[in-house]
Amino acid sequence: MLCNITTRKINNGLGDLLNKFKMIVKLREITQSNYYEVCLLTTNADGMPTFDEEYVCANSVSIAESKYYPNLHTRAIYQGDTAVGFMLFGPYEEDENNFWLLRYMIDYRYRGKGFGKAAFEAFLKEVEALNSISTIYLGLYPENEIAKALYTSFGFVFTGREKDEEHIYKLDLNK
Repeated sequence: MLCNITTRKINNGLGDLLNKFKMIVKLREITQSNYYEVCLLTTNADGMPTFDEEYVCANSVSIAESKYYPNLHTRAIYQGDTAVGFMLFGPYEEDENNFWLLRYMIDYRYRGKGFGKAAFEAFLKEVEALNSISTIYLGLYPENEIAKALYTSFGFVFTGREKDEEHIYKLDLNK
């Protein structure tokens, strides 16, 4: 009996370890070799990228936007060799002192598998390494409960402000 309990604990622990290993994601810059793959990622359940998706605009628009606003940075979210998501972040043109996460998406095929949380952890490490960022802002639609749960789990708090129908949240990195 003791052997079965011990074996079960080991198997459960091994399963947890394997799940964490599977969730290793990397943030990669958008380049000539991967931009098209990233443009095909979508939150639409039918798999067809559109200009204006439910909560974000198309990745192609965000990539183009980053070319006109050179302080913005794009990253593809990869697990192994597979692109699973995208983000756009940097100082907002209207207020260079504020650092914003402007777009964050996980492709519909990879939702609910832990990629969003793992990628967000990688994003925070990258931002913290800059040493010049003390606060990150983001906007989200109040009905987007999944995004709200993710962001608040990392410490984002609602500022009480709204912009373009989105609630503005912030994370103080100095806490």
